[in-house]
This record gives sequence, structure tokens and C-alpha cells, in this order.
Amino acid sequence: MLIVGTTVIGARDVGRATGFWTAALGLTALPPVGANDFTNLTRPDGRLLLAIQQSEHDAEPEPRLHLDLYARDGDDQAAEVERLIGLGAQRVPWDRYPENADFVVLADTEGNRFCVIDNARAPDQCRLEMP
Repeated sequence: MLIVGTTVIGARDVGRATGFWTAALGLTALPPVGANDFTNLTRPDGRLLLAIQQSEHDAEPEPRLHLDLYARDGDDQAAEVERLIGLGAQRVPWDRYPENADFVVLADTEGNRFCVIDNARAPDQCRLEMP
């Protein structure tokens, strides 16, 4: 049996990336381990959510895997996008938005791309139950 353990984000500057993602998602960083500064990020309940590790490579301009972060609705999405930009994220000039897109493409402090989704407008099969 296998389970998905964590999603690992590569970073040239592990400390900067760790600072961004802990602030962005309200996570706690555990002490780095190993030669690549592998750093686990946990939720307040201690559950592992993300990890950051040293990478010698730049972020991919069009990654095949990325994070989708969900906001409650359009107002929440707009506020979260601005908050993340305030933490160091950047808007990505994305020329492939579909009409009436429910997502905004951003890049973290290392250039890793991720999306902020308007959960209220997400397709039914993708919509999450939000607290």
C-alpha cells in the first residue's frame, strides 16, 4: 500500500522559500535535515503538509506539477492573491487563461508556480468543502 506523503518544493534559497510558505499557509517549519536542508512544514495539528529542499536548478517556467490553493470565493481569492504578493509572490503573465477562469497563476519567491482558485466558481467535481 502507498499513500501520498508530502509535496516537496525545490528552492535555491531554502530559508527564503520556507519563510514564504510558512507565512502563506500558516505552517510551522521543523529543523532542516540532511545535506540538502530538507525542511518539513507542518500544520498546527502537527500533520506534515509540504517540504522544501535545496535545488541547484531554477524553477520550470511551465511545471507539470504545481499546487492549487483554494480561496472561498472571488473576494477571498483577490485578498489572498494580494496577501501572497505582499509575502513575495509574483503574478505570472499567463496567456492561456480560459474565459471566466477560476484561477490566478502566481510564482513563489523561488519562481515555483502555483494557482489560487476561487472555490465558489470551481467546477463541481473540483470544489472543496471549506471550513
